[in-house]
Amino acid sequence: MSFILRTIGWILLLLAVAALGADLLNWLQTGDLQFQEFGRRWYQLHSESLNASQAGVQRHLWPGLWDAIRWLLLQPAVLVFGIPGLVLVLLFRRRRTRVL
Repeated sequence: MSFILRTIGWILLLLAVAALGADLLNWLQTGDLQFQEFGRRWYQLHSESLNASQAGVQRHLWPGLWDAIRWLLLQPAVLVFGIPGLVLVLLFRRRRTRVL
C-alpha cells in the first residue's frame, strides 16, 4: 500500500513540476510571472470533465462540497499538485533498516 501512495506522490510532484514549467515558459514569453490556477488548467485540458464534475458533486453528493472544491480550483496548480505530492512522498518513503 505504501508503494502505491508513494508512487501517487511522485506523480503529483511530476505534475507540479510540469505546471511550474508551463508557468515559467509563460513568464519568459510575457515577462509577467503568474501561477495559473488549477481550475484554469483543468478547463484548458478538458472542460467537459470539469463541468461534469461540478454537476455530479452538486447533484449526487452535497452542493456545499462544491464550494470547497471551487476554493481548490482557484489555487495555483503548482501548489495543488506539489503539496499533497510532497506529503505522500515524505510520509511513505522507504525506511532504511540499520544493520549493526
